[in-house]
Amino acid sequence: MKIKNIFAKLALGASLMAAGSAMAAQVTYQYLNQTHSELRNWAGQYANPTVYYDRAVCSQDMTAYACGQNIQLGTRFLQQMENQYPLSAKGIFAHEWGHSIQFRYNIYSRPPYQELQADCVSGAYAYYAENNLGYQGLFRSAQMAAYSAGDPTHGTGSQRASYVRNGYNTRGNLVGCF
Repeated sequence: MKIKNIFAKLALGASLMAAGSAMAAQVTYQYLNQTHSELRNWAGQYANPTVYYDRAVCSQDMTAYACGQNIQLGTRFLQQMENQYPLSAKGIFAHEWGHSIQFRYNIYSRPPYQELQADCVSGAYAYYAENNLGYQGLFRSAQMAAYSAGDPTHGTGSQRASYVRNGYNTRGNLVGCF
């Protein structure tokens, strides 16, 4: 089973390389503020969380978390992901925005579906961002980042990549994820 997963990951990675990708951005507060504004313009009617950079409000772990109407983003973590998968910081931010929507509307599913639904939001945002903001390659990066973060709590890599694709297939309509 592990060998099959390795081959699937290699195949997905090869398709990403073939598709081409953007250069990794510097994940600065300015970059994140811009992404926050883009997300608010796209999905602000569903949630408008308060976002904290490099500050523990949801967890002591400085990766990416949402709790209630708060999102906590660690710039070091996002830069590491961005270096691997350019534009993935935007996809991760959109994933956490999806959790804010869940919190606002009291949507609670059992694991891993809560996380997979947030992956769907990331995919819907990727469609919007590629087609309206010019972020070519965001979908592939979001899909690969989600795949690489697969685990029993968040869903397997294949499940996560599939839910990002499902969100993308909504043509940017995040309501299709709920």
